[in-house]
Amino acid sequence: MNNEYDSHSLSFEDALQRIVAAVKPLTAQRCVSLREALDGITAQDVRAPMNVPPFVNSAMDGYAINSADIPASGESRLKILGKSFAGKPFAGNIKPGECVRIMTGAVVPDGADTIIMQEHAKVDGDHIVISPSHKKGQHVRHPGDDFKTGGIIIQAGERLTPSKLGVLASVGVTELQILRKPVVAFFSTGDELKGVGQTLKPGDIYDSNRYILYGMLKKLGVDYLDMGVIADVKTDIEQALQQAAACADVIITSGGASVGEADFINQILDDIGEVNFWKIAMKPGKPLAFGKIGDKLFFGLPGNPVSAMATFYLFVQPALRLLEGEKPDAAIQLKARTTSLLKKQPGRKDFQRGILHVNNQGELQVDSTGTQGSHMLTSMAKANCFIVLPRDAGNIEAGSEVDVLLFNGLI
Repeated sequence: MNNEYDSHSLSFEDALQRIVAAVKPLTAQRCVSLREALDGITAQDVRAPMNVPPFVNSAMDGYAINSADIPASGESRLKILGKSFAGKPFAGNIKPGECVRIMTGAVVPDGADTIIMQEHAKVDGDHIVISPSHKKGQHVRHPGDDFKTGGIIIQAGERLTPSKLGVLASVGVTELQILRKPVVAFFSTGDELKGVGQTLKPGDIYDSNRYILYGMLKKLGVDYLDMGVIADVKTDIEQALQQAAACADVIITSGGASVGEADFINQILDDIGEVNFWKIAMKPGKPLAFGKIGDKLFFGLPGNPVSAMATFYLFVQPALRLLEGEKPDAAIQLKARTTSLLKKQPGRKDFQRGILHVNNQGELQVDSTGTQGSHMLTSMAKANCFIVLPRDAGNIEAGSEVDVLLFNGLI
């Protein structure tokens, strides 16, 4: 049997399902102004207090007429009575043989039911001349065309994007209830890790993982607490975990996710939490710890930076979105053709780093970033996607169609 197979390893799908099943969304709410609500999760359905649009208005610049004046043949000549601008309606009614100059968004005058685009009307002094090539009701917007009074415009559990703020503003919403954002505490473990700016001694490395976690948590918009680097001292790690559990909803560590002489996290969590240490049939990111300290979620990510990023993206991110109350969405994968041979052994699901682009024929192609070592952070820095290769797959030949999972700016 190939050495990539491990009967004790969980499948990627099983690991994700277990994590999702363990997450209980936060329920605490807060009332915020419309501007403050950006990127928040709605706590309740929001219903429209009014029709949008609220009145009959024009979808085009042109002339408001009564459809009875559209000629069956030949031409009709209509007198221009005045103008209707957005915010300045025409005061009066339109009678047969009459029309009003109208701008986009302006109120359609009483007696009119059709708009003639200005390009399709010939102006002759204080009259217009129109042909038969028009339909009753064209270019007219009616009250409630977008949504009607009492209709749900934003559902509970939706993330409030700029366009959704616009929808809420269009009905005059000034404040609303959103769910509290999760608080995430994180730290790295390892005597070899030093902060940026410190002097490296033989065997030391700079701690990149905390900057990675900071960036990804910042992008997700959650509240976070960086607890620094904790030395490989059992009492120090235990104290840090207890402090994190006291103030955060989620605790993330990097390093110590696999069993080793200096990996105290598994010993500590046996005493203070309910945590499983998993080997997952995926690459990168085979070792992962997941569970709870009290009622707080715990993720122990691998120490290698690429593995830490992959496990955060694939497991922690969906858990945080569920915790925040967002409705879960399946990750969108695209199909693309690989431009090079992708080396792989059966036994683990691979998430190789790739660069997705469109070729001159308009087809999606993906290039490998090269060597795929889990310690090679540049392979992530160059990439904009994962190339997702099935667990049982072997080498993938150049020109083959593969699944691609976009980073969407998080990584």
